[in-house]
Amino acid sequence: LIIDDHPVYRDALSEKLAQEFASDGIEVAVASSANEGIELIENTNKHWVILLDILMPGLSGLAGIKVFKQKTNVEHVVSISGLESPSWEPRAVAAGATLFVSKNNTSISIYNKLQKLFEVNSMPTVAHTAEEQPDFRLTQRQLEVLHLISLGHPNKIIADYLEIKEQTVKIHINQIFKELRVFNRT
Repeated sequence: LIIDDHPVYRDALSEKLAQEFASDGIEVAVASSANEGIELIENTNKHWVILLDILMPGLSGLAGIKVFKQKTNVEHVVSISGLESPSWEPRAVAAGATLFVSKNNTSISIYNKLQKLFEVNSMPTVAHTAEEQPDFRLTQRQLEVLHLISLGHPNKIIADYLEIKEQTVKIHINQIFKELRVFNRT
């Protein structure tokens, strides 16, 4: 679902994505506002990947990401914007966006990024019993750091986003490594 208030951009991107996703059986829908998008997803039983413009009249931005993430049938929220990604990407991801996409990308580049989200969803899951699942004890802050690490962000970006010192990020990472019994970010 592409939610963007700019009709020319929204229609052009939806046409291209619909063409690319057609062979995968994935439909592309559009909405001109967050409220229109919410109404659409609440009236269906489908699972959605939302491509949400950050700057729109009404509900948008970080608040919009959070609202869509609370919907049970929303798998991913992807922020899209013409704003500078170095300043907006960490904020959007921390608000719950799976990723941030710049409007300066080509439509095929946007398709390639979105397609990876569907590949992840189609991977089989492995069921674990309660006895098999390891019991990791991470603080809320460590979970936030781990989430940002998993998105590939360097320590400096994590520190800037969480408004803490880079040295504090390193301390959290060391504790995460110990708890998860790993030796590096990879």
